[in-house]
Amino acid sequence: MKNENSTTHRQVAVVGAGITGPLLSLCLVKLGFEVDLYEAYTRRAQDVGSFLNLAPNGRAVLENLGLADRILGQGTAADSISFANHKGRELAQNPERTTNIMRGELSGALREAATGMGVRLHTAKRLAALEMTGGSRWRIGFEDGTQAEAGIVLGCDGVHSATRGLLFPDAPRASYTGVVGSGGRSEIDALELPVDGRFHMTFGLRGFFGYQVISPGVVWWFENHQETHERSFAELAQIDDAEWVALLADRHRPDPAVIRRILSASTGPVGRWPVYEVPPLETWHREGAAVLGDAAHAVAPHLGAGAALGMEDAYELALALHEHPTAPQAFTVFEQSRRDRVAAMAKQARQTGAMMTPDRWITRVIRDLMLPMAMKQGVRKGAEAYSYRPSPWPVQIS
Repeated sequence: MKNENSTTHRQVAVVGAGITGPLLSLCLVKLGFEVDLYEAYTRRAQDVGSFLNLAPNGRAVLENLGLADRILGQGTAADSISFANHKGRELAQNPERTTNIMRGELSGALREAATGMGVRLHTAKRLAALEMTGGSRWRIGFEDGTQAEAGIVLGCDGVHSATRGLLFPDAPRASYTGVVGSGGRSEIDALELPVDGRFHMTFGLRGFFGYQVISPGVVWWFENHQETHERSFAELAQIDDAEWVALLADRHRPDPAVIRRILSASTGPVGRWPVYEVPPLETWHREGAAVLGDAAHAVAPHLGAGAALGMEDAYELALALHEHPTAPQAFTVFEQSRRDRVAAMAKQARQTGAMMTPDRWITRVIRDLMLPMAMKQGVRKGAEAYSYRPSPWPVQIS
């Protein structure tokens, strides 16, 4: 195909090497683009973050690329997800197969696959400036004083995206959802809490708790609860891990005893973070630059959908750039194809979050009365959300 992307515009700068950025870079290289991937931090990807529960739609992207087993091999499958109320009564089951994997391990595996295909990874490159040059190219400035150029710039730098701020100075900033999340690892005798291949979710009276026994004696867990006052990552990090876990155990005292048992057995660092979302942008692109994933549409994390949506974006945007003669045309088609799905997922995430972490006692009472019916509807909607099927890949996977 002879088009604008066949010459200088096949040079792409991807900003952000979390999950979406490396996958996008890998897809673009497979399609013949020349890609530089810029990451603000120098730390190993494997050392970052807690675990995530990757939904089937995320796995579907990797399967289409022939990478699922390689990338997700360090994760643990869950054959189903069970939902219980604060009394421990099971309300519903979702039979979808998901994969629990450390966020850093997923990011690291994607980076290794991308660089193995020829992507050039640059660390300690925090984006500071973006400007158009003559010839419709972008000059990219970094905080360390260095610069780079590219025909296309793609921002995959998350909910607090610097790319979004530079491209769209008037765009809404990420907003605090009133929820704080945390996650960690516990060690419990395998006879006390055996491996059952299930991800357990509990709607507690004062918070939402989820866990899976990953292997004999090892449990991964997460917790979400309401906090009206916004605390930064730095403020939350100052709290001692043991103190934080004790506070969570007290918060979940009215809930099933297994939650407090898991928390009491917590070992190693406990991740903590304020939860944000990004209101819909009017557009995700400007000329030859665009944002995607959380940088364009950070949905509340209550569906575990953020990573998978970003992976969908990466795959579909790479195909659009391959199939259309100019980057702006590709971006326009990409946005049109993604907006309805993203809006539906954002709405569902907000509804799920309202059930997980009600902010008033009356809301909790209504939730608990409606929970069995709501969960059945939620499982059905979840199946619809997971039903995404990637567009056909145009070339043979190498």
